[in-house]
Amino acid sequence: MLFETESNGFARMLPCLHNHWKKPLKLPFVSRLIALLTLLFTFAGHAAPVYVQAGPGSFNHAALDLLESRQNSTYQRQYSGTPEKTYATAIKETTWAFSALANSTIDGQLVPAIVNAMRNYKVTELGAAVRMPIEMCVFGVDQTSTITHAASHPAALKQIGLWLNTHQLLTIPVPKGTNEAARLLAQGQFQQGTVAVGSCALKSVYPELTLREVGVQDNADNHTLFALMKVEKRPEQISEDQARTALAQVVKQANIQVKTRADSAQVLFSHINQRLAQMQSVALFKAHKHRPIEDLSREAVVLSKALEQARQQCLDTASVEAFFQAQMDAAKAIQYRYRAQWLAEGVPDKDADLVQLRNTLNQLGAAILEVLTHHLAQHGNLTPELGPIFNTELVTANLTEKDKRKLYNALQSVRRSEHCQATG
Repeated sequence: MLFETESNGFARMLPCLHNHWKKPLKLPFVSRLIALLTLLFTFAGHAAPVYVQAGPGSFNHAALDLLESRQNSTYQRQYSGTPEKTYATAIKETTWAFSALANSTIDGQLVPAIVNAMRNYKVTELGAAVRMPIEMCVFGVDQTSTITHAASHPAALKQIGLWLNTHQLLTIPVPKGTNEAARLLAQGQFQQGTVAVGSCALKSVYPELTLREVGVQDNADNHTLFALMKVEKRPEQISEDQARTALAQVVKQANIQVKTRADSAQVLFSHINQRLAQMQSVALFKAHKHRPIEDLSREAVVLSKALEQARQQCLDTASVEAFFQAQMDAAKAIQYRYRAQWLAEGVPDKDADLVQLRNTLNQLGAAILEVLTHHLAQHGNLTPELGPIFNTELVTANLTEKDKRKLYNALQSVRRSEHCQATG
């Protein structure tokens, strides 16, 4: 059973559970029941306990933030340091473990510390997967001091070689983690001129530190795969090769989850792009008819239809209104740019059918909400790591990067309504 399964799935299982009460409870059933109750507890909006690899401000911290924003939930986090300690404590407490699995810059991609841990532990349930871009941030005690040393986890230092060489810096390996490097820096444990390098999430943990630089990693395509998992201790330790094979299978399953979610988002983004692509024809019609670009009465009609559909599909109407307004603002911006272009080049001698255009726009608007509703139900809220896919998919001419950012920010804010029964 996956962690992101709909909560009503549990309700459908209640009759089966009732039958079990009539029989002596066997241990495997009890274990499954505990897992189900943990899931239900989470869906009810309560904090589920999760043991997290590394510490506050780490990349694991940032990845779990992403998962929380996706699921509209808050986890009761227990930062546990090493993978082995994380898994052991999660087993002891009969709850979830959260750790990295693979990184795109590592030879073979599998994280060595996780491979080593998998010699003693195995994954029994994959709850959720997050593939997060790794952005290295540089923190100092002030904004202006000359930098002479960089402190971080050894694996992180390997990923910022170009930046280190450019600035001719000496390195201070901190095996306990990037968060430990930041903690030592904040406490004045390093010599003057030292900076800590790690996740940008460190800023929320050590606000006294100053953010000096962002994005100093060597590889722009630097991603780490994280997972929320149930684990158990192996009866006996297995070989490193066997652990690699076992971890590779978990990574494969996690990547399938990530790809399924990304594919769903891509369909949604494609519909948004198709709608914006109609704006050239809309601008052409208005130019031929000498009509203004902005039509507030028409915008009101579009919003009214969108909000009615949102209510039927149990979407939060305020967030849908903000998203559709952002779409219409982007649409007007595209039309204004075409109008400016045609002032110099002349209006193209092409016909545009207003009735057909409006039918197409209405259909696409409805399809956007349908796909969005499905995505939110199956894959959770849209989150920042899907932004690059959004930017790639939106290829409509005269749409700027600033337009895209505003539109995606509004899209990320759309939420499902709580305690609502869909009527559409």
